[in-house]
Amino acid sequence: MAKNILVTNNNGDIIGATYPKRARGLIKSGRAIQVDEFTLKLTDAVCADAFSIQNIMEDKDMANTIEFKARGFKLDEKIGTGKGTRLMVTECGESVECFEIAQGGAATGITKVAELEKDKDYVFRFAMKSKFVRADVAESNVSIFFKEPGDGYTYPIDRGDKNRFKPVVCKKTDDGIFRVFELPFNSGDDTSCTISIQLHDMTAWIYPAKDIESYSALEDIDYDLWRQDEIHNIAKTLNNIGGSIGGTLNDIGGTLGDTLNGIGEFAVGVGDKIAKTVSDVFTKSADKEAAEESVKEDDAEIKATEVEAAAEEVKEEVKEEPKEEKTEGGSSEE
Repeated sequence: MAKNILVTNNNGDIIGATYPKRARGLIKSGRAIQVDEFTLKLTDAVCADAFSIQNIMEDKDMANTIEFKARGFKLDEKIGTGKGTRLMVTECGESVECFEIAQGGAATGITKVAELEKDKDYVFRFAMKSKFVRADVAESNVSIFFKEPGDGYTYPIDRGDKNRFKPVVCKKTDDGIFRVFELPFNSGDDTSCTISIQLHDMTAWIYPAKDIESYSALEDIDYDLWRQDEIHNIAKTLNNIGGSIGGTLNDIGGTLGDTLNGIGEFAVGVGDKIAKTVSDVFTKSADKEAAEESVKEDDAEIKATEVEAAAEEVKEEVKEEPKEEKTEGGSSEE
């Protein structure tokens, strides 16, 4: 955020510079007119005097603002096992260096040490873009401490389903939500502080914050309402998926039922055929065995008859054979 608009009094003398947003405000209120793209002229001496005083106050305030710069931060190896990478990206039409903090482990964080003056009010200013994450696990905090952790301030940004420390800018983007934070603190007796940005189970992109007017094209949104909308959209999507799966399973069930019914009918038909075939086989086998037994019985009867006939013939032959007469000498004579 730079003072790149020159300001002149009614005589054309340069009396200072201001920010584009304040220049637009002066013109809109009628206290100044635009001379060219980078110059405006105040309309009266009273306004010029007031501007000079305000300009001094602005310079003083800006000197006490610590602006986020990605190059000044580094991944805090003491916090979790996540990853952090400095990236050059295009945001709001401009190239800007950001720090991508990727989820991992219990937490991930980046940190830097800032030099301070004693007993002064400061503001740490940064922009953050993040996506929707589960409400019961996601957290992000900023800690500003002095001699050691716990000796300072903690700003709970994301905690549960709430935006606990309210941003000065909260905008909706195509891929998430964009917020600008201004975190106030006092240096007390310390001449330095440690600034730590910590994330738990979420991924975020940390940017330098621009003039608030630079984000006017983005849609304003309440963080808590945005979360509720996202939860509703997820529930609706899951419901649609569930309905689609249910309908598909029902169709599959109907088709499977018809198929199984057809298979059952086919199996019954095959079973009947098999039973008939088996019955026929057994019937034929029984008939064959009966026929074979009949043949065996006939053969046995025939054989018995033949044996009896042979025996009778032998008996007859024995009866008909003449007996030989024996002589005293043991021989027979005819």
